[in-house]
Amino acid sequence: MSNLSQDLQGVMEFNLTTFPDDRGFFREVVRISRVEEALGKPFITKQVNHSKSTKNTLRGIHVAPWNKLIYVPHGSVQSVIVDCRKDSPTFGKYKSVVLGEENRSCVFVPSGCGNSYLVLSKDADYIYLTDQEWAPNMEKGIAWNDETLTIDWNLEGEPLLSEKDKNNPQFAAVFG
Repeated sequence: MSNLSQDLQGVMEFNLTTFPDDRGFFREVVRISRVEEALGKPFITKQVNHSKSTKNTLRGIHVAPWNKLIYVPHGSVQSVIVDCRKDSPTFGKYKSVVLGEENRSCVFVPSGCGNSYLVLSKDADYIYLTDQEWAPNMEKGIAWNDETLTIDWNLEGEPLLSEKDKNNPQFAAVFG
């Protein structure tokens, strides 16, 4: 496990071991006991989500009251995590990490942090576990291109955005 906490408090990256052979490979994606040991508390999965997206799709920035474990089994994404917890010493800062076939890791995103990703490859599968089930009106969104966050996106041209994400408010309007 490498800990990204020096950048954002509570964000952790768990390195994954791969066992290749002439048939392919075996990989343990996540061992919950490792996550719980690092957290110092239980992580009980309540929902598992899978998103498939094409190159230059940008999803988010979504802020939710649940913890997430993120894994990208196919393709490559730029995962961006924004600290939206007002009581955090890293409030308003972000961390960017490339996840996927070149970086075999799983990332833990604490509740209250914004999460977004940009697909860098032809397409990508993005899977995440949450410790709460989704319900309407639990998430907040912030603009992916908010100038105060100064996120360095690996964009090639204009991103593909949902209507919802096109209209997300600025960071200061939600958390200022």
